[in-house]
Amino acid sequence: MKKHNSSHGRPRTIQLIALLAAAGLCALSAACSSTSTPSTASSSTAASSAAALGAGKTIYLLWPNSVDPGWPEYYEPSVVNAFNEDMPGVKLVQESADNSQSQQLGQVQAAIASHAAGVVLAPAVPSEAGASLVALAQAHIPVISYLIDPDGGPAYAYVWVNFSQVGQAWAQYMTQHLVDPATKPIRLVLAYGDPTFVVYQKFTGGFTSTLKSWESSGKVKVVCQFDTTNWEPALAQTAMEQCLSKTGNGVDAVLAMNDSISDGVWAALKSQNLAGKVMIYGGYDGALTVAQRILINNQIGTWHVNGAEAGQDVVKLMIAALEGKSAQSTGLITTSFNNGYVKGGVPTVQPPQVFVTKSNVQELITDHIYTKQEICTGIAATSSFCTS
Repeated sequence: MKKHNSSHGRPRTIQLIALLAAAGLCALSAACSSTSTPSTASSSTAASSAAALGAGKTIYLLWPNSVDPGWPEYYEPSVVNAFNEDMPGVKLVQESADNSQSQQLGQVQAAIASHAAGVVLAPAVPSEAGASLVALAQAHIPVISYLIDPDGGPAYAYVWVNFSQVGQAWAQYMTQHLVDPATKPIRLVLAYGDPTFVVYQKFTGGFTSTLKSWESSGKVKVVCQFDTTNWEPALAQTAMEQCLSKTGNGVDAVLAMNDSISDGVWAALKSQNLAGKVMIYGGYDGALTVAQRILINNQIGTWHVNGAEAGQDVVKLMIAALEGKSAQSTGLITTSFNNGYVKGGVPTVQPPQVFVTKSNVQELITDHIYTKQEICTGIAATSSFCTS
């Protein structure tokens, strides 16, 4: 069973600054901004108030799927842990939509029928989320959207990721460290995610200008590019297999937009004995499979949002909503998300993110995301990290 960071507040961002500075990426990270710590007295009072507020209430946690490993491994438990710590006594009802917005709408209707106090919603299909959001608003149930776009309807607040930062960071990293084969140009595959998600545009927006400069200079040739509906590993695997067939295995490197996509890409490479020979860059979510591939030099790295802080942000926003306060009153809101419905955009917070490479895989253990025993199984068991 995975454990998760249960620390409160923002002080841990100091650790992130050191990590990102070591990777040369601190200037791109939200973790580099200054933070403050609430006083012990005010924190204690707030905790007592939150505990009383949660007593006897039901909160629905509606997840998009269980296919993307980041959800069951990391993102869901982070929210559950935060509610259990900050609102003890609250009843949590968790449901997975299996990437079906109609199935999730049924779960929303169940939440309404059960008189839920609030809903944490990660839409299964962002472009179809409006009906769920409108139904919840009509029932006067506040919605905190979590990591997936709350398009087309009212939402109280959004806890999101800074994917522009991630695209920029991978562009910077690959400029300095991209594989250098004997034959030029570098044959690159772009394994992208689902274009109906705004993070897709954010990532490509942060990456594309650098890619164009590589192409214009002759350094890189994009030999395949594909999108992956719902970020499903099986679809990424099929697309990568088709690319390898089309190019006669003529690929030097792959940029994968997130970890579930890199799972599929790696499976395709492995089937052709190319795992570790064709390097996978990119990645997001801090999945266990990727941590293991990093240790055996089959993937360069991954990013993940600080799940403990993201979970705490969700709970703080829910508490404010239940108290009838504005999202801005929490002091967390730093930006807004244009969902095509809320005037001025949905109030949004973006927790710090961590860049994980072979040099700092220990961070995943220190952060209580995985144990060393969990990481050091399967393909990673004989890695130097696991045998030292």
